[in-house]
Amino acid sequence: MEWVKDWLVSILCAAVIAAVATALCPEGFSKKLTRTAGGMLLLLAVLSPVRRLEGGAMAQAMARYRLWPEETVQAMAAGQEELREAIIARQTAAYISDKAAALGIREPQVRVTCHMTGDGFPAPESVWVQGSGPEEAWRALGRAITADFGLEESQQTLERMDVP
Repeated sequence: MEWVKDWLVSILCAAVIAAVATALCPEGFSKKLTRTAGGMLLLLAVLSPVRRLEGGAMAQAMARYRLWPEETVQAMAAGQEELREAIIARQTAAYISDKAAALGIREPQVRVTCHMTGDGFPAPESVWVQGSGPEEAWRALGRAITADFGLEESQQTLERMDVP
């Protein structure tokens, strides 16, 4: 980090030299010329770290810079997939919980797992429901889950808690 300090000091020195030279110059063409030269000096000071880079180091830096957006987009896409899966699982669980309560199942607890389909969208993969209620309500819930989400009995775990 020492080079950053040196770089900033060189920019500051170039700015001071350019300002003093411009202030000491008489008005007219010579002042315009001095301002231009001061601007060039400042530009050289700003770009001075570039000349310290070797050709290979510059190529590596540019390659990393080009790959950075691609890597960032891939990481964001993976995060979005996980987020979409979580949202679909939560919404599906809320829907099934409401359906179970409407059918007469008391205190339903629902968990849903999802998977990514071939078209890139999450879909429910399995459902676990626990609660208490009449046998007919549980059968109706199983049929509703199959009809609404296409999940077969093997993908459903329905646990009655009030069975002796």
